[in-house]
Amino acid sequence: GKKARHDAAVSHNKKRIDGLKNLPVQYIAVHMRIEKDWMIHCKKWEQRSNLKEICSSKGEIIHKVSQITDLRRPVVVYLAVADSLLEDDSVTSGWRVGMIAYEKKKLGVTDIYEKQPYLIKSAIDFEVCARADVFVGNSFSTFSNLVVLSRTERLYKLGKASSCGED
Repeated sequence: GKKARHDAAVSHNKKRIDGLKNLPVQYIAVHMRIEKDWMIHCKKWEQRSNLKEICSSKGEIIHKVSQITDLRRPVVVYLAVADSLLEDDSVTSGWRVGMIAYEKKKLGVTDIYEKQPYLIKSAIDFEVCARADVFVGNSFSTFSNLVVLSRTERLYKLGKASSCGED
């Protein structure tokens, strides 16, 4: 049967993060659907469809992300999460050594972010995910699938552009 998976679209643009000794550091973006309403919905979906692994817990997501190979450590992990999950710090805890998890609250941008309408908030997360070196999302999520589509289109355009002047 069809099996849920977490898609990873990879690009190779190197980032420079200023607070980490100015070393070139990759950043990963992870779309985490772990809020209660989603978990209730996807558990019902699993039961109706006889599919397992539609729902991934925080621990399962951390495990899958930690298995991504050829990452230079330390690596910044940006968490695209629902606002309801920003209320405590549990979403950024429990990550593996060398994986430094951030979300909007930990980045200190919540004052600006909170003033924005819902669609703008979604667009911000979308852009951060689209520009990451690695993106990990839920293949049953429309948001994640649109990010993967955007990244694929961007890589396709980069490939076309880089092959243009070559013989």
